[in-house]
Amino acid sequence: MPLLDKLRKLAFSDGMRRLAHYTEYFTPLLLVTIGVGLLVAMYVSPPTDELGLEVTLLLFGAALFSLVFGVWSIWRHSRRDPTAPRKTWTVDDLPVENRAAAMRRLMLLFSAAILLLSGFTLYQLLQLEYGSAQRVTVWGPIAPLYDFLGFWPAVLFAPAIGVIGVTAMVKKLRTIKAGMSK
Repeated sequence: MPLLDKLRKLAFSDGMRRLAHYTEYFTPLLLVTIGVGLLVAMYVSPPTDELGLEVTLLLFGAALFSLVFGVWSIWRHSRRDPTAPRKTWTVDDLPVENRAAAMRRLMLLFSAAILLLSGFTLYQLLQLEYGSAQRVTVWGPIAPLYDFLGFWPAVLFAPAIGVIGVTAMVKKLRTIKAGMSK
């Protein structure tokens, strides 16, 4: 039995479960703090024209998302019993008949995220190429690709990551289906 499975089966006392429950408030509280901090910073020091409307809207959206998601996470977590055992799951922890469907949903979600990232990158780099923007906001690893290798390697970086990820997920789906047929 792997060590991780042994650790999951350890019985914690009610006090340890309660402590673990309250320490899980850290991330939602951090999200609320970031959201409030960004909104206050945008109110105290309004964005200038140099920052651009897109970056301003992106910052406002990130602040609002962080605040709302943090508050929702705190509310959801406060409804749990502090002494109840914690359940974390992966696709392998699901019943055998539900694993393939869950893996397909993960593949769909991952593909949608990659398409959004690819579209955003293409839009930003096209603005830069045609001179309609002085600077753009792109993901960290994409900027050096654009600087050193040019337009197309930078645009195709996110789809390449997507192909690698979906290929790994297809392999996992095949092993799940092979395990179901046994």
